Amino acid sequence: MKKRIVAIACAAALMLALPTLAWAAPSPSNNGTATGSNGVTAVVKAGSGTIESVASTTTQASNVPAGTDIVASFEVTGDATNVDLTFNVGTQYAGHAFTVYVQHTDGTTETLTGTVAADGTITIHVDNVDKLSIFSIAIGDKVADTAAANTGAKSPQTGVDLGTVAGATVVTAIAAGAVFVALRKKVTE
Repeated sequence: MKKRIVAIACAAALMLALPTLAWAAPSPSNNGTATGSNGVTAVVKAGSGTIESVASTTTQASNVPAGTDIVASFEVTGDATNVDLTFNVGTQYAGHAFTVYVQHTDGTTETLTGTVAADGTITIHVDNVDKLSIFSIAIGDKVADTAAANTGAKSPQTGVDLGTVAGATVVTAIAAGAVFVALRKKVTE
C-alpha cells in the first residue's frame, strides 16, 4: 500500500513539475509588408492600432509635384498611431536624397525628406495612418555628405519557438504514465 501511495505521489509530482504552454491567439496586426513597382518593398509597423493592409498602387499622393519621377507608391489602410515605415529601394540608391510624399484620407499631406541609407532603405515615421494613406517615393541626386545618411537600423527579431518544450512535456507525461502503470502492475503481483 505504501508503494502505491509513493507511486501516485511521484506521478503527481512529475505532472505538476511539467511546464505549461499557453498558445496565445494572434494579436490584431500592427504591421504589414508589400512589394511594389521596381522591386521596392514596404514594411509598415505601428506602435499602436491596426494596419489593415499595405499594397502597391499606381495612384500617387496628391502633393507630388508635376514631372516628379516616382519610384513606387503604396496605399496603407488602417487606424494606427506612431507608424514606422521602411522602404527598401535598393543599394543602387544608397546616399541619394529621397522625398516621400504622404496623402492622408482627410486631405492633409506631408513631405518627408532624407538620405537613403547604405543598405538601400528609407525609414520614416508618421504620427498616424487613418483609413487610407498614400506614400509616394521619389529619389533625387546623390548627396555629397553621406555621414548624415539614414542608417536604416533594424530592431532584432524576437520570439521563442516552444515546440521543443511542448515535445519534452509530452515525452515526460508519457514516461510518468508508464512508470505509474509499471509500479501499479508490480504492486498488484
